[in-house]
Amino acid sequence: MAQAPKEARSALSRQLVTSELLDKATALFAEKGYESTTLLDIAKALGISRPGLYNYVSSKEELLTMLVEQVSRGMADVLEQLRARTDLSPTEKLRDVVALLVRQRTEHPDQFRILDRSETVLPEPVRSEHVEAKRKILREIMAVIEAGIERGEFRRVDPRTTALSLLGMCNWVAWWFSRGSDVEATVATVTDLAQSMLAQPNPVTPPSETAQAVEEIRVLLDRIAPPA
Repeated sequence: MAQAPKEARSALSRQLVTSELLDKATALFAEKGYESTTLLDIAKALGISRPGLYNYVSSKEELLTMLVEQVSRGMADVLEQLRARTDLSPTEKLRDVVALLVRQRTEHPDQFRILDRSETVLPEPVRSEHVEAKRKILREIMAVIEAGIERGEFRRVDPRTTALSLLGMCNWVAWWFSRGSDVEATVATVTDLAQSMLAQPNPVTPPSETAQAVEEIRVLLDRIAPPA
């Protein structure tokens, strides 16, 4: 019984080290350049020996693969799960999508910037996986926008153009956000801007919801004054 908690702690510890490893590596890539940074440089920045670093990564190319998994594929999978939820309205999903993207860009800006700069030189099959993940992210955001338009929560806009505009706004945060600034304040500001971009000035209640509301009112009136 004690084995499972021990394995869970080990997995969590590895995940934390891997996240720190990516942050340290991408900071060095940004400072010295990808080609000039060595695994020894990364090991020193992480405070471990080079042999110890091999427990987590065997090459700089593998770091790029890890970046794709965390920044692109990981985000695509999270957005797919969020979009599929039935307990949230399109507006709530939009806010959550933007918040997730902005928080990732503010907390790990170097990771996003290095991956963005290295996109054309990523080795296969990592490059194809990265491109497909970006397309999936775009599709998930478009689906949320289309659902919001259909429900009358969002203005009638072109979903693809709007999704690309939202992505551009979120991605650009990685380039101008300053370390030490208030992450949550930035997340809240950009999220509010995104909602304002799409909000329907005069929301239209879907017919099904209108009918349900009328039925609920009728039931309440019958309770207050039962028909003769």
